[in-house]
Amino acid sequence: MKFVKQNDGKPLYQQISKWMTEHINLGKWREGYKLPAEEELAHQLNVSRGTVRKAISKLLKQGLLEQIQGKGTFVRKQKISYPFAQELVSFAEAMEIKGYYFDTDVVSYKVMQPSEWVQNKLEVGLYDLVYYVKRVRKIDHEPAIIIENWVSMDRCPGVDQANINEKGLFKVIEESADVELAYGVRSFAAKALNEEEARLLNLNEGDPVLYLDQQTFGPNDLPLECSRIVLRTDQYEVTSVLKR
Repeated sequence: MKFVKQNDGKPLYQQISKWMTEHINLGKWREGYKLPAEEELAHQLNVSRGTVRKAISKLLKQGLLEQIQGKGTFVRKQKISYPFAQELVSFAEAMEIKGYYFDTDVVSYKVMQPSEWVQNKLEVGLYDLVYYVKRVRKIDHEPAIIIENWVSMDRCPGVDQANINEKGLFKVIEESADVELAYGVRSFAAKALNEEEARLLNLNEGDPVLYLDQQTFGPNDLPLECSRIVLRTDQYEVTSVLKR
């Protein structure tokens, strides 16, 4: 796709940045592609090196390109976007919708008595059993997210016998409770990884991540599940579409 200067009043560097963006969006420049040197690119496009540098700077700010010292300018690997801020979907459902391959490591699972935090979230008593499962979800074998779930055994009988990894948590809850989930409440906060979380995500202790606190409700405002989610933000992001 040849670059052609347009006489539409737009600055030349903006025309070039648009041309570069089209190359990226159309897959001509794939993730990890190394751009030609500024001088070479300026010669190809018949523009000044300063104009090319300005166009590249714009795409660096937009996050489409990245520069690695001593190596050059590359098409940046784009973050995987999770619609956790706008849709009641599980991680598995979100990845299936987007067509990403993922796998799961189960860290722990058991039937247990709820902590005070879980009691408040699920509106249960100390002796009301809950099913607890802790998992690490991976995309392309790279740890992406830590999920801890607590599900009311009384309201979702048999949930501990179902294959959550295969079906997805929300589908299992709906089947075991024989209801459709009504809505969820999620709160978001920034936090630093503790030692165990850092080990599970292959990051460093103290690295910043996004923390989600979730409650999932069935009919009549009855809480069926609560969870804590730790999401690494260096490669993944949460999106939200707001309509007026």
